[in-house]
Amino acid sequence: MATSRFFNMPPFASTRNKSKVSLQRVNITSNAIQKTVRFSVINCSLKINHAQPALNDEIRVPSVIKEMENEEITSPSVAGRLVKGGPVFQQNVCVRSFEIDSEYKMSTKAIMNYLQEASLNYAKKLGLTIDTRFGITPGMRKMDLVWVFRGMHIEVDRYPCWGEVVQILHWTCASGRTGVRFDWTINDINTGETLVRASCLAVMMNKNTRKTCKFPEEVKDEIKAYLREDVEPIVEAFKYSCPQIEAMDHIKTGLTPGWNDLDVNYHVNNAKYLDWILESTPDSIRDRHELWKMNFEYRKECLKDDVVQSLSRVVPSNEKNREIEVEHVLRLESGHQVLRARTVWRTNSHSCKGINSMKTIF
Repeated sequence: MATSRFFNMPPFASTRNKSKVSLQRVNITSNAIQKTVRFSVINCSLKINHAQPALNDEIRVPSVIKEMENEEITSPSVAGRLVKGGPVFQQNVCVRSFEIDSEYKMSTKAIMNYLQEASLNYAKKLGLTIDTRFGITPGMRKMDLVWVFRGMHIEVDRYPCWGEVVQILHWTCASGRTGVRFDWTINDINTGETLVRASCLAVMMNKNTRKTCKFPEEVKDEIKAYLREDVEPIVEAFKYSCPQIEAMDHIKTGLTPGWNDLDVNYHVNNAKYLDWILESTPDSIRDRHELWKMNFEYRKECLKDDVVQSLSRVVPSNEKNREIEVEHVLRLESGHQVLRARTVWRTNSHSCKGINSMKTIF
């Protein structure tokens, strides 16, 4: 499990023009794997790609996105803005040099940090954050409750490049009796292309007993006006079997968190877990491929003095499948599992062509 962490927001691109959000059907290609819906935001079209085909050849559009039709969109402030009074949060960010990898693309860790940032800014805009307790409502403070992540699912259609301005859209949904689901899209502000889709399940934990608990009615009443119940996840978690520890053949031991890896609750930030699972991912995969899909299941909190082991195994696949799947487990030296994960890798796209030519300068 992991909790949210606050990060400063970068500058954004502004515009003086206002535009309407219009919903428009587009043609469906013969490839049944993806469906696309396009609508315009800030003089550009925003494409939502769904990983699974809809029933009866229909296009599925989240209702929170439909509600943005005819909404006047202006350039948001650094802390973002609420769309239609609250159902959707919108924020623009610029990809900065210290957030990119060797290919000049935004790192996956930076993406995870921006998702957390959008959630915290959303809670602040709604008035649900008190004092310096990020995302903590008055009812949660009274009962010593904090949010913790149980699962995170991310799909990257294209990594933003250095200097690109992207727009983050974020909304929340009820998830059963005990949790809340967070959904995000990261979109190219110029073309409207959907670059990243993510979904996360968060639950309540008592910070004194360190145990998860049911959703208190008092807290439900505080946030129910902003929770949706009619919206499907923007990305579905892919199913996989429980990793077999004895089958793990890539192992990295002695991993320890530093002070900069801790959040405001002195837990290791969930984005740090990504660094650790990459430690045991074979170099041949990391060098020639890029992360496409990530499925994280948080099992236990990790504290400053914990020593972690990272274990990985490449999942066997047929030769026709160009994607590579890798199973991961993070566990303490005591044997308790901190994280289970599965990643899917694809051939490196090297999509930042205009920037790659600058490498020889440095």
